[in-house]
Amino acid sequence: MRLNDVPYEILSKILEETAKANARDGPSYTFGLSQPPMPYQKATLQRYVRGPVPPEMLKWDATSAIRLVCWKWHEWALEYAIKDVYIRRWKGGERWADLSVRRESYSLYELIDKPTGTAVYRDPFASLKQTVTTFNRFPSVAAKIRRMWFHGFYTAETDRMVFDALKNCTNLTSLSLPWTTIRHMDAQSWRHLLLGNGKPLESLELLAVDPTSQQAAEKDNQIDLEPLQSVNFSMLRRLKFFGDTTFMPVTDRDLFAIARTATRLEEFHLTCISTVTIDGVMAIVRSSRSTLRVLEHSPRSQDGFWHPHPGSPSDSEHLCELFRSCPKLETLSISLPSVCADLFSNRDVKFAGDLQVRALHLCGHEHGRSTHAATDALGKLLEEARNLATLKASSVIPRELHIELFFADCIFEPNVKLVHGDFSPLAEVSEDEAWPASLGSSGKGPYGSTGLYEKEEEGPFQSMDEDDFLTGVRRKFLSIST
Repeated sequence: MRLNDVPYEILSKILEETAKANARDGPSYTFGLSQPPMPYQKATLQRYVRGPVPPEMLKWDATSAIRLVCWKWHEWALEYAIKDVYIRRWKGGERWADLSVRRESYSLYELIDKPTGTAVYRDPFASLKQTVTTFNRFPSVAAKIRRMWFHGFYTAETDRMVFDALKNCTNLTSLSLPWTTIRHMDAQSWRHLLLGNGKPLESLELLAVDPTSQQAAEKDNQIDLEPLQSVNFSMLRRLKFFGDTTFMPVTDRDLFAIARTATRLEEFHLTCISTVTIDGVMAIVRSSRSTLRVLEHSPRSQDGFWHPHPGSPSDSEHLCELFRSCPKLETLSISLPSVCADLFSNRDVKFAGDLQVRALHLCGHEHGRSTHAATDALGKLLEEARNLATLKASSVIPRELHIELFFADCIFEPNVKLVHGDFSPLAEVSEDEAWPASLGSSGKGPYGSTGLYEKEEEGPFQSMDEDDFLTGVRRKFLSIST
């Protein structure tokens, strides 16, 4: 029996294992040369390993021989190799190497004792232009792509090329785009992308970075066609905004426009962005309240670990009650103006895994003073969180729930009754005091996941028992003023 006569599932598995073996045996690193000497200089060139070959290129190389066997194998190899496509901007205008672009020749290149190189100009947008040309010539190839990323293109001209490349990707389900596309492309282009490409788009990511000063100053790049006001996002299941910029940034107004029709989102991520307030986030949450499973709102900016204030809600709605009533919400990482025990009072919530809440105040104590009432509210919050985690762990179908609360420059772990923070000023407490009972080392902070609102020269964190912490606050040894 010929190999092509076996069931397609078995043939596919055989070809997949072959491709993986080819990827393991093939070149997995790219080479480069140091900058060649200027005229009248005698500096020698140095060969170096530039970096790993991207996964999508490894797949393409691994299936090069398979594609030549027959049409059936060719079609399988295309689906395997270009299911995920990453188009990136060339970072430099020149390259310094005589190395062939065919990576299978690298083994010969390694034998060259004295490599040579010249300055060769390379169009930074060559990959994008070639993608547009290829997809227009071979739309059947573009139709095999499922997930696609575009990185490094932030002008009106390149945004139009990006959408020109996407018009033939009729089976696309996941897409990552520059945030400028929601300014430079019109509503008709967006409607065709989201709903008119055959299969509706399910996942959309928008990456924001600061463009160059030249790009920001060009009049063509400053246009805003406001497409979101008349685009239907009802088929979208996952939406992510990532990155911070001051050039035509994403704002609450954009999220209000999306929330109008985004009624079936299962995941919503808003990370490293400081131009959206809690009002914009809650507009999306209310719109997709019945379907939302994952919510991440971490408004860190990119210049460190500073957490901007999430803003105050424009209405009087109690946000803790809204989150606890979301019927499918499992994963939560949220920055709130205030938090209280009501967030964990519903024993039927679906919370599971790691849950993080960053808050500036306690509900009902927005004055931010370290009073006995505020301390009692904090104790109740920690107790409710601990009870919920215990209940989840002991249910018929046990589910782990690890809760972290970031408040008053400290990290609270209700599960283990620990508080992490910079408690070095406690050395000034009188030695005859029986408090604190003990201070331990902490694996938290002061950088990374500390949730601090400032990062200026914090010392190593220590940890103490939760009861000791609350006792210290009541006795004025510690403060939860915010």
